[in-house]
Amino acid sequence: MYAAGRYLYTDAMTENSVFEMIAESDHIVVITGAGISTGAGIQDFRSPGGLYSTAVQRYGLPFPEAIFDLGYFLKNPEPFFRLSAEMLLKDIQPTACHRLLAQLEDTGKKVQIVTQNIDMLHEKAGSSEVVECHGSYRSGCCMDCRRKYSYARFSEPLLEGKIPRCSCGGVIKPDVVFFGESLPEEFLSLYENPPRPDLVIVMGTSLTVHPVAGFAVTMAKENRSILVNRDPTDYSEIFDNLFLGDLDEFAVQGEAQLLHLG
Repeated sequence: MYAAGRYLYTDAMTENSVFEMIAESDHIVVITGAGISTGAGIQDFRSPGGLYSTAVQRYGLPFPEAIFDLGYFLKNPEPFFRLSAEMLLKDIQPTACHRLLAQLEDTGKKVQIVTQNIDMLHEKAGSSEVVECHGSYRSGCCMDCRRKYSYARFSEPLLEGKIPRCSCGGVIKPDVVFFGESLPEEFLSLYENPPRPDLVIVMGTSLTVHPVAGFAVTMAKENRSILVNRDPTDYSEIFDNLFLGDLDEFAVQGEAQLLHLG
């Protein structure tokens, strides 16, 4: 059992040390994972009932990770685009977590977000400083001629469930990082030259996917830190404070507490 007083649970919301840490910090680095988007209806990947547990049957794959495997995509891009259309056609909206982080920025705090997510919901919520370490649909590239495309230029067929194609006939692959591809330079630069914030918040991630997990753990060890997650992780003990439970409940409570602490 965790030491009393150090950890914050959804049934012990009278403790406000977490929110005091946030209110007192002017520069915050937030590392987010799939857990902050599940409230918007987007499946995470690795939890029971997540995408990987249903992908083989749902998309006719030889193994779950094939949907993000570059070699498989080059042979059969249809499953990835089926997943993409389903995700984007839902007209998903930011969750309370996304909105809370944008509101923190609105108060004048410097909020740097490093996200594993490809759903673009941080920007949709209004956050301006976002590093998408696994890429996103914001841009794409023809797999044949390497011509670059903005999302607006290939979104129409994508949203219709079709494979977007370049004028040369090649498949336009969104700049989502697949297995076998390099991470974006923006994240690699941050990884090599980490910031020194007043506070690090890790939200909605099991801390199992590297190198982002390693970046988060290092940042948490070297700075004041908070973990906000549904379940404990292998690194829970390194954080100064911990919230376990529903992330959107945390965000709603956080908004009220931060307004009070104001």
